Amino acid sequence: PDTDWQIHQEKISERGKYILKTGLWSDCKFIVSNAQNKKEFKAHKLILSMSSPVFEKMFQNGFNESDSDINIVDIQPEAFGAMLNYIYADDIKIQSFDQACELCYIANKYMMPNLLKHCTSYIWKDVNYTNACRGYEFAKLFDQHQLMEKCKKIIQNQTSAIVAHPSFTEIQLSTLKMILEENALNISELELFKAVENWTRAEFERRDICGSEHFEKQQAIYAELIPHICFLSMKPIEFAEGPAVSSLLTKDQSFAILMNLSSPNSSYPMPNGFSKMTRKKQTDDTNKNVFLGWPLENYVPTNNFPQTESSVHFSCNKDIEIVGVMVMGQIDTTVQPFPGEKYRENLNIYIQDQLSKKYECTSYKSTVEYAARIDIYFSSPIKIFHGRPYKLGIVMHQPGLYMSGLLHAKELIYKSVNFTFVNTEQPIFINGIIFSF
Repeated sequence: PDTDWQIHQEKISERGKYILKTGLWSDCKFIVSNAQNKKEFKAHKLILSMSSPVFEKMFQNGFNESDSDINIVDIQPEAFGAMLNYIYADDIKIQSFDQACELCYIANKYMMPNLLKHCTSYIWKDVNYTNACRGYEFAKLFDQHQLMEKCKKIIQNQTSAIVAHPSFTEIQLSTLKMILEENALNISELELFKAVENWTRAEFERRDICGSEHFEKQQAIYAELIPHICFLSMKPIEFAEGPAVSSLLTKDQSFAILMNLSSPNSSYPMPNGFSKMTRKKQTDDTNKNVFLGWPLENYVPTNNFPQTESSVHFSCNKDIEIVGVMVMGQIDTTVQPFPGEKYRENLNIYIQDQLSKKYECTSYKSTVEYAARIDIYFSSPIKIFHGRPYKLGIVMHQPGLYMSGLLHAKELIYKSVNFTFVNTEQPIFINGIIFSF
């Protein structure tokens, strides 16, 4: 270690990073490994125990002083290192959806709810058609119901893109069954059937049951999936040239389905347990978020100071979900910034139900462009009940020059949604609201 290193580390977080990096005063060692990677981390029992009750009990009860190595085999080394960085320096840098999922597993294992909140917030904002199935599986595992519903909505709306993505063949059997049980999907039934074929081939390889000698095991998997295919949504020629000649159906099953497709009044019953419904075609309404800006009068540059708070009071005529707020970034009138020049923003957004006093808050720290609109999202949508008064606000921690104005409009209407505001003479820094209904 450097001599007098404490003098050069001004903040507690910097000192924490230093002793983590150098291993200074460490009294325990973790060996974190998986099939591809192995890494050693030196740490400190006191700091870990301060951060996690699991670590505290480990060191108090079950850890042998003479055995300083702790082997971890269920966590990626990179993710374990990110957790330590969070513990020692209160610094969390999530680089990808996969890393966020891995960190969620760690946060749950070591009972670190604030880290879990950071990760779920990242996943909420990052989930899309390429990872919606994995996002659903993650949300189901950690009992995140709102995230589950968001992922299911993406799956319903963008089914064709999802089944075409290479990761689709890696989803869990239970996830595929959930998809097949949906009443409406944005995909043709023939395309969905082909996706199931591709998935089963990959699953047979994973289970090492590809040969004909594993016929019974293969049929057991087919039996969980095929009855949920809505064959009656297909045209007879589509079925005859596709599923009818597939190994997923027996000849008797194919004949019965084809008879029902050819004649709705056929005397041949559908195969036992097979779906008799026709699936609806879902239209893609993924981007349902409404960005509603409001007219501000006397819109002028205003200096704010650390902990400046700005809020609006409103009620709504119907139940909606508040997703986030819109804020204009700092401006600089003394030195004209170059186009695209950025600064570090730091603020909180919150919403409070004035009746129940329930309070939801999300922190926002990011590098943003000067004078650009910033869309800031809550970690999950906030349910707004019609007729109730709410307070929506921001707390600005970064001193600087921002645009503010007065909201004198008593009502704002978007389609069937009517917002009613309580007028205030205080300037506000919130430029609009992001919601869905």
